[in-house]
Amino acid sequence: MTTTQRHAIFREKALKHYTQGRKKDVLPSFGSISAGFFAWLLLGFLIATALVAWYGQVPIFLSGSGIVLGNNNQAVSSANGANALAFFSPDQASQLSAGDTVRVQFENSNTHIDSTIAQVLPGTTDLTSALARYGLKLGASTASGQQVAVALIALGSDASTQGYTGSTIVVEVNVGTQSLFSALTGIKIS
Repeated sequence: MTTTQRHAIFREKALKHYTQGRKKDVLPSFGSISAGFFAWLLLGFLIATALVAWYGQVPIFLSGSGIVLGNNNQAVSSANGANALAFFSPDQASQLSAGDTVRVQFENSNTHIDSTIAQVLPGTTDLTSALARYGLKLGASTASGQQVAVALIALGSDASTQGYTGSTIVVEVNVGTQSLFSALTGIKIS
C-alpha cells in the first residue's frame, strides 16, 4: 500500500460519483399534479364565466315616477279603466314606445302591477304643461320648468287600482336586453 492510498479518507470511486452528481442539471419542481389540475380547472371556470358574461342577456329598465289619473279624467278615455302619467328624463324619450311592458309600484304601499305603455307624448315637455294637459295642477313648485318625457300607462279596470287615484307611483319600463358584460362594464358591444 502506498502512502497516498493510506492517507485518503474516501475511496476514489466514491469521489468520482460525488463529483458527477454535482455536474448534473437539476430542474426545480414548480408544483404537483393536484396543483396543475386545480390551475386548469380554474382556467376552465374563467373561460365559462367569460362566455356567460358575453352571451348572457339581462333586461334594461328605465325608471321614472308618475301619478295615477283614475277613471274620471276627461282627457283620457276611461273605457280601459284607470290610467297613470309617468315622467322620465328627457334623454330617455327615444327609448320609450307604446306597448312596452311596465311595472308600476304604488308609493306608500308594496302593491305593484304589470301593465303596458298606452301612449308616449312626442318629444319632451315641461312638467306643468304635461299635468295641465290631463287636468292636473302642479301648484307652487320649483319644478315647473323641468323638461320631462311623458308616457300614459293603462292600468286597467282592476279594482286594486281604484283606491290609488291621485297617488304617486314608481315606474320601471322594460325597453330591451343587453349582454351581461355590457351591463357590468358599461362598454357597448354589438
